[in-house]
Amino acid sequence: MNLDISDFLQSIPFHPLDWAILIFYFTSVLGVGFYWSRREGDAEGLLVGGRAVPWYAVLISLVATEVSAVTFLGTPGAGYNGNFNYIQFGIGSILGRIFVALLFIRAYYSNKYFSIYEFLSDRFGPQTKYTAILYFLVTRLMASGVRLLIASLGVSVILGIRLDLCITLFTVIAILYTGSGGIRAVIYTDMIQAFAFLAAGLCTCGFIIYSIGWDSIVQVGFENSKFEIFRLTPDIDSENNPSWIDWFKDPNILIVAVLNGFLMTSAALGTDHDLSQRILTAKSKMQASISMILSGFVSIPIAAFFLFIGTGLFAYFASNPEFSLPLIEGSKQVNSDKIFPYFIREFLPFGLKGIALMGVVAAAMSSLDSAMAALGASVVAIIYQKEKNSDSGKERDFMFVTRLFTVLFGIILGVFAYSIRDASELLWFGFKIVSLTYGGLLGVFILATLSNRGSDKGNVVAMITSTAIVGILFYFIRTDQFNIAWSWLIVIGTTLTVSIGALFNEN
Repeated sequence: MNLDISDFLQSIPFHPLDWAILIFYFTSVLGVGFYWSRREGDAEGLLVGGRAVPWYAVLISLVATEVSAVTFLGTPGAGYNGNFNYIQFGIGSILGRIFVALLFIRAYYSNKYFSIYEFLSDRFGPQTKYTAILYFLVTRLMASGVRLLIASLGVSVILGIRLDLCITLFTVIAILYTGSGGIRAVIYTDMIQAFAFLAAGLCTCGFIIYSIGWDSIVQVGFENSKFEIFRLTPDIDSENNPSWIDWFKDPNILIVAVLNGFLMTSAALGTDHDLSQRILTAKSKMQASISMILSGFVSIPIAAFFLFIGTGLFAYFASNPEFSLPLIEGSKQVNSDKIFPYFIREFLPFGLKGIALMGVVAAAMSSLDSAMAALGASVVAIIYQKEKNSDSGKERDFMFVTRLFTVLFGIILGVFAYSIRDASELLWFGFKIVSLTYGGLLGVFILATLSNRGSDKGNVVAMITSTAIVGILFYFIRTDQFNIAWSWLIVIGTTLTVSIGALFNEN
């Protein structure tokens, strides 16, 4: 059967103005990417931006990557289905940024590293470095695969096209400019993408307020406890006082959420090269620290804003009960992962629809491109030898290998995203899946910076042992055989890695 492009385009509820907005966005992003592809002449430029990126660009890039499709599409779903408890995580996140700025950044700037895992090699040896890189590869493929899936699912719902086609489209576009332009292409396209998804959120929120009124959103929100931020005690069904075990069951208790936010952020920004790669591009450790800390004070209001959009969506459909809602297949429960893209498709007017879709795409690209660049850089860190810098021929070879692995990991990310297409509650699924490996990564970096204990082989034993235990706990939690909140997984993993690693000493 022949494909009639005109019939296909007419089947999508888009106005020519919407298409014009998208074309302008893609032209801008690809233009910036190709501009930097002509300026990156060596490995230092490709991997760490020549260590000359201004602090504000690093800051915006950090925010853009952290927000990603998980925040843009997943957070409104969490706001629709729940409340503002997610903000508690942000308190711990700010503390985690301060911890990374004061401890890890100083260590990373002690030498001109292309990858943070080179620091582990200098501190302990090659086995710790290779194990940490392997952990990063697995973690980033899983986490960025979830982000890619969320964005592709959103575009699939909005445009009414197949999920696999959306995943392929995102992957190919990211490969085009990331594979050629390196980390500076990522950072400067992130600046465009940050503006795009914030503009999309503001326009969508404005339309909701215009449609049902501010007072209606506030009233419905308070009536349904949507604005609850702090949960000081466990949420239990019985009228009795909570027992000690109840404190381990609820992931939204303030102290648990803050602890989880602290450790998750410390791991993400301090040990995950996807985000820490940006730290290495700053002009100095002071500028890197400023960007790191300020990004937390920017990210929390953005997260709260998108939670408010979810509350607005809840109020919108409560005020218009005649409207249908996307349901989880085989049930009558609303599919919160699809509620925001469904609203964009069915209820936004033309113009706003194009801006909103631009925001979905931008949120996806800002996380996908950085993951690809970081994954490629980390593999090259295994084979790159600083003493070869003077050999221009070998340097070109390393740049080629970097770009080759960037493309390869882009393809792997697309395949993984499609393989987990049946996962639900994707916002929390993303946090849960990285808990498996973040504890091992964070633990070994804490050993490297805060103690004189640890050994090359002992660290490997500690990381593998802690991950195996956390993996078993994760399985029991997922199968309801062990009733403990997933938030404790990274706490357990980090504690075990540090404790076991400290038993070994090379001296």
